[in-house]
Amino acid sequence: MTGNPFLPPHALAVLTEDPDPKVRWTAVLMAGEYNVELPTELTVRLASSPEARVRMHAIGLPGLPEETRLSLAEDPHPRVRARAINPWSWPRLRPEVRASAEADSDPWVREAVERAAHVDVPLATTLADFLAEPDERRRDDAAYRARLDADLAVHLVAHDDSSLRRGAAWNPHVPTALALTLTADPEPSVRFALSLRADMTEEQRSAIDYTVPEGRHEAPAWVQERFGDPDALRELAASSHVLLRRAVTCAPELPADVVERLAVDEDYFVRLMLCENDHAPHELLVEMYADWKGLSSGMLANRRNFARPGLVRYADNPNYRLRLAALSDPEATPELVEQLTHDPNDTVRGHAAADPRLPLARLIELLGRNHMPSTAAWNPALPTELMHGLLDIAGVNLPAGAAVARRPR
Repeated sequence: MTGNPFLPPHALAVLTEDPDPKVRWTAVLMAGEYNVELPTELTVRLASSPEARVRMHAIGLPGLPEETRLSLAEDPHPRVRARAINPWSWPRLRPEVRASAEADSDPWVREAVERAAHVDVPLATTLADFLAEPDERRRDDAAYRARLDADLAVHLVAHDDSSLRRGAAWNPHVPTALALTLTADPEPSVRFALSLRADMTEEQRSAIDYTVPEGRHEAPAWVQERFGDPDALRELAASSHVLLRRAVTCAPELPADVVERLAVDEDYFVRLMLCENDHAPHELLVEMYADWKGLSSGMLANRRNFARPGLVRYADNPNYRLRLAALSDPEATPELVEQLTHDPNDTVRGHAAADPRLPLARLIELLGRNHMPSTAAWNPALPTELMHGLLDIAGVNLPAGAAVARRPR
């Protein structure tokens, strides 16, 4: 009961002072996790509980007075102290409490102090700061995303390290004209990064000799920012860069003309990725369902525009996946479903055996030992009386009033 997230606040308040210690601390944990505001006097009592884990979870309770919350940074139990020390509390603690925490021998407290007192040092933006930066990872981060000054941008674009040139090619703060000096860079990854800049014209992008690495690539952030702009989507859908066209398919809302264009794109993966969009046309979904052999192939049949009248025309197609698609036709007849239970392909037979449109006589026949009893038993059209009879034969005793579970479709 304590773990029920729908408990009203007054019920949870009672449980925080239950005689059972497990109930008490679980109730406090739930109140903090679900932001349940308990009476202030109760939160104070919980923060002074003799049980350390109750005090520890009380720190996260909404409504706990600030002075009580801060006082727990001096708690006798190290896990409570560690929980009470965080970026919010650290600057509010008295100097002597901070000094004591910094000298604490407990590793949990030391780690909490380190996190709470940590101040992010800005990335280098000037050449002098960049040359003085000892951390190679932070230098890379600066190349990719810092707001570089002119001298540092020039330095990175001409750097011997290709990873820094690649960062400069990607960094939107590097001026376009300077970035374009990398058009003929000897390193393919630098040219590829340059090809995905937001400030490139189509002519400039086409002049870059880049190769798209294999695998799936996340849509660039600047493309995602334009998902709500129909004109920008049209422009990107017409781009020569295949990754930009692929990225457009991820937009939640696509103009009809963009969908039409992408559905006949020369790139296979543009068409495949469009199938993951709710606007994917029926014909494209069927085409890719018949052809795509990847792990996501089965999901195509669940897309919004897949199941339509007319798919029964594929019931005799040599491609077993199209025969399987025939079962998605909402107008498929019981006779057709029965026909497909005789299909040479196991997958087609199995789906047909579980189809509720299957005639009862054939369904009962499939329950026989030499057919597909396991699959047929999942069919939601199986009469409840028959299911209970089968369970009785198998010697399975259900609790009184229990219903036989049916497989979700």
